[in-house]
Amino acid sequence: MLSKPVHGWSDFTLDNKTCYGLSYLDDIAFEWVEQAIHGLETLLPFCVKGFLEPYRMLCTVSYWNCHVIIEHDGKNPLKADDTDIFCVHMNMIDFCKNLHRDISENIVDWAMFFYDSTTDEMEEKTQKLQKMLDKLKQLIDLNEEHFGENRCFL
Repeated sequence: MLSKPVHGWSDFTLDNKTCYGLSYLDDIAFEWVEQAIHGLETLLPFCVKGFLEPYRMLCTVSYWNCHVIIEHDGKNPLKADDTDIFCVHMNMIDFCKNLHRDISENIVDWAMFFYDSTTDEMEEKTQKLQKMLDKLKQLIDLNEEHFGENRCFL
């Protein structure tokens, strides 16, 4: 889903076919984990975003699918060919599991993704991100049963 960040870029893919290069203009790890936590706390769809420079990627994570929209990042009204939309069958809990795994595997790199900082700031950011990941893991474990076969939301 998210590759290890290198020089302010990370590749994002959901379907193992389409890959988008996300830039450092968004603090992906913190913003996406925060959105995932909110989604699992409320059991409501959530949206994550990233800049592709010059395009913008929006990924709405619904209960059973992820809807990806690629749009031109400009002030002018969108034309039909300025937007690309596709849907991937990945449920919310699987998206959150993948996010947790990808950020956890490279936590220090993700803590440094948005900007360079001192060693003390790095340690603080890494600890903050780890706490967020721990909370996300708890919510994954708590809500996993809602996303099994023959389950639905009431």
